[in-house]
Amino acid sequence: MIRAGLVAEVAALVGGGLADRHIAYVTSDALRPTPFASAYEIDDVMPFSVKRLRAELRRREAGVLTIKKRGSAVDVDRLRRDLGFGGRRPKGGTAVTLVLTRVGEAPVALLTRPVPGTGAAA
Repeated sequence: MIRAGLVAEVAALVGGGLADRHIAYVTSDALRPTPFASAYEIDDVMPFSVKRLRAELRRREAGVLTIKKRGSAVDVDRLRRDLGFGGRRPKGGTAVTLVLTRVGEAPVALLTRPVPGTGAAA
């Protein structure tokens, strides 16, 4: 949908809006599944900080980390190492999807979970 330039149409379809007018992340207060987008439930929103993220992932006992980004210059491989997910597997069993983006000029980190059965892969 992004490459086709249909993000606004998907946002309208799910009753949502853009998190930032320049970035193709759609947010909504209610889940409206569509085959055109994957849904993630947002557990926490925080300013981007490696130190704070590392502490929060440890607190949540994250063992599996997926990183998605749009509008962020962060090097994902380096961030993964800096967060403690580089070589050896962290001890926790919780899966977390970290979404890095910006709202306006502010870099933001979203700690999310995929909603099962949503998106094109469902």
